[in-house]
Order: sequence, then structure tokens, then C-alpha cells
Amino acid sequence: MPLYREAMREDLPPICRLGEDVNALHHAAWPHIFAEAGDPMRHAALWEQSIGAERSTTFVAEHEGQVIGFVTVFIVQDPNPLLQPTQYGRVGSIGVAPQYKGQGVGAGLMQLAEQWVRQRGALDIRLHVWAFNERALRLYAELGYEVRSHVLGKQLPGVDA
Repeated sequence: MPLYREAMREDLPPICRLGEDVNALHHAAWPHIFAEAGDPMRHAALWEQSIGAERSTTFVAEHEGQVIGFVTVFIVQDPNPLLQPTQYGRVGSIGVAPQYKGQGVGAGLMQLAEQWVRQRGALDIRLHVWAFNERALRLYAELGYEVRSHVLGKQLPGVDA
């Protein structure tokens, strides 16, 4: 059974490694959008910004002293005047070590993210998931998430990335 807790700065290296695993999965599916694999610490600043910040945090799952999963979550106030003014939580990223997938670690992390959002007075939580990521889509459906919009994209011919 994993131990779940808020991340500390010392957790940054394993979070970076797990984040690189997430990026590799995305790169394999859509290399024209996602960066190639590289040094996991190259994105340390990205992951560090959500550790213990005022309007964001990161939770980790730990097994036998090793970080085996993480989730980042933020509090957002949407400035769009066409939408109801509301504060909501937004899951940034979630990653679970391959050998622990399918064992409830991701669900446990999402539960913590939802609790954290509720404790801050928000009554809604949102996330973005790429269409190819069927495993994530299944997890979110099992947790009660619903499709609220579709973000469409098109790679334009003759435009080099």
C-alpha cells in the first residue's frame, strides 16, 4: 500500500524522472507535438513551480521509500467573461511508475488532488487529456470525469515546426 503525501523539494528528481516517462509516452504517440526524451532534470523548473506554492501543490505516492507516482494540481480563476465566475482546480500532470500502473496509485493521487481543491473552496476540478491516452481516459471515466469540450488541432502543410 503506497504512502501518499505532499511533495517536498527533495522529491524533485523522482518527479522529473516520472514526468519524463509521461513525456515519452506522449512523444511516442505525437512526436510532432511532444519533445524527445532527454535529461529528466531539464524540466525541473516546470515541476518545481507546483511544489508547496500558494495556489498549487504536488502530491506523491511512495512505496518502500521510493516515489512511484505524482500529481500536480492548481487553483484557477478563469478570466473569461462569457463563463460563470468560478474558482476551480486544474490537474496539471499525473505520472505513475510503469510497474505500479493499474494498482490504484493514480486513483489515490487524484483523490488527494480533489480533496485539496475542495479544501480551498473550489467545487469543480478539470484536466486536459490527449485523445490517444486511452489508459488515462479510462481512469478519469472511472473516477467520474466527463467530457466537457473538445480541443481540436490541425498541423498545417508547409509549416516547419
